[in-house]
Amino acid sequence: MLLQRKYRLPSLTVATFSFVIFTALAGLAFMTVAADRRLDSVESAVQARSVYLRGEALRMNLSKALDREWNSINAVAGTLRMEQIDAARPRLTAISRISSSIAWTGIADASGRLVASSRPEVEGQDVSASMWFRRGLGGSYAGAAERANRLARLVPGDTEGRVQFVDLSAAIRDSDGRVEGVLIYRLNMGWIHSYLVESGKVLDLDLFLVDGRGRVLFDHAEAMPEGLSDRAQQVVSSGQQGTFRVPHDAQNDAFLALLPKIVTGDMASLDWRLVARVPTQISALNIGSFVFSRDILFVILGLSGALMLGTALFCRYFLSPLRILSREAQAIAEGHDIYPNEQHSSREAARLSEAIVRLQRT
Repeated sequence: MLLQRKYRLPSLTVATFSFVIFTALAGLAFMTVAADRRLDSVESAVQARSVYLRGEALRMNLSKALDREWNSINAVAGTLRMEQIDAARPRLTAISRISSSIAWTGIADASGRLVASSRPEVEGQDVSASMWFRRGLGGSYAGAAERANRLARLVPGDTEGRVQFVDLSAAIRDSDGRVEGVLIYRLNMGWIHSYLVESGKVLDLDLFLVDGRGRVLFDHAEAMPEGLSDRAQQVVSSGQQGTFRVPHDAQNDAFLALLPKIVTGDMASLDWRLVARVPTQISALNIGSFVFSRDILFVILGLSGALMLGTALFCRYFLSPLRILSREAQAIAEGHDIYPNEQHSSREAARLSEAIVRLQRT
């Protein structure tokens, strides 16, 4: 005697539809999480690449501006002669007026005395101990000006900070190629600061000008008002090049683009670098708005409809014959005189149909 069941077993059709729906939902959830993590990685790579490219564009423009002044001083030095100092003074004045980046220009003789300048107040000063003069006698020089000297006090800078001037110097030679003096361009840091501030606002970057030791000479920070974090300072001081994701504070990270030296070649003595920074803006687990957008929703509905239609056809062709055979087997077991239909939708249905026919004949 069969035991009476306390619950109703599901049909094959219901079980099949339930399995398909569950599997589809589980697959969609898995794909959503996997896609979100992948998008996080892609978005992070895009942001890192973007900050580096923007910073590199800015660095190249600043490098070209310094190259123009460098080419200018070398070209002018090649046309000067120490025996024609009086004729050179108007040229020095004109050069300093043409370029807003130049604070003043001057000529020092071989003994280290300024014999001509666009600023008369510095003429006659002894500059023999200055780095620009000593290195200029050897050919050329580019570097930060010393702050603790008389020239800086006579012509103060237009900005506050660790560095107020950039010195460019080139040797003046006689017709036989012997060095007989040094030409100097003293550049204001103000125009570099202004360029970095304006470019940072346009490109939406926090910018830091650092020297070869990683010390910050100038900074412009708006997106993340604080300066470099301790970890960021360590990365900058390491001298590496590339883009790095570093913690900024307890809640936020930042992308740092450590760019190559601003100038190289003959100006390599100016070992300054630019560092660009942006806050990370990763939209973690924000794929829901994408998945449930109108276009994607239509795609999901279309795929779901196709899946349900395919499942219904599968049930109609493969499961319905089994359901019919099960009903016929039950009727035969109850003593009804029926002849079972032959089913050939699947191998199992054909075997079951043949077995029921044999049972009916016995």
